Amino acid sequence: MAALHEGGGRFGLISALSAELGSWAGVGEVVSRAGGIEVRRSEEDGLAVFTCVAGVGKVSAARGAEALLQAGARGALLVVGTCGSLSRSLGVGQLVHCERALQADLGLEGGHEVNPDPGILKAWEAVVRGPRASYLTADRAVMSPWRRLSARKMCSGPCVAEMETAAVGAVSEAWGVPWAALRAVTDRAGWGSHKAFKKRYPVEAGRAADTVRGLLAQMRV
Repeated sequence: MAALHEGGGRFGLISALSAELGSWAGVGEVVSRAGGIEVRRSEEDGLAVFTCVAGVGKVSAARGAEALLQAGARGALLVVGTCGSLSRSLGVGQLVHCERALQADLGLEGGHEVNPDPGILKAWEAVVRGPRASYLTADRAVMSPWRRLSARKMCSGPCVAEMETAAVGAVSEAWGVPWAALRAVTDRAGWGSHKAFKKRYPVEAGRAADTVRGLLAQMRV
């Protein structure tokens, strides 16, 4: 079981779009709108949960992470949402845990990788028995075979494409706050993925967020 961070039972839950917050969307009292980012706070079995819909992309994700931390979510930041599979072993509908997150378009030899907190990762795996994978955080969606090939070269082993996680992870690490991420696969991140995404997104969007109550219960044990 994961021990609570020194920030106590004050967790931040961040997604790019409202649908990706699942049953947390619109829940709780608005405690901040600083910088145009709305942060809500609710209570879950004695734990404080701060939620934020940050918007799509690294810049929005970093702003959202900062807003959550400023509001008091110092226990951990949890990233939820959807992703595209870059590996045959990861099928549409699977919930995939982040093993590491890479800024896919940074263009540097180093300094572009962040790692989730191992205790939170294990606690989340006890709730959701999904595979681990590298998250490639790109500046735009992977929607073509050429983009898929370029992204896939960045790592070996199972990996998915998304657009926010590495930014949230980098901000969390700068603040000394642990983080973890879980996403649902909507498409194969290549030819025809746009249509697949539109079909599957309504089904998959909130699935990762809806496991967070189980994670919080696990963290309290």
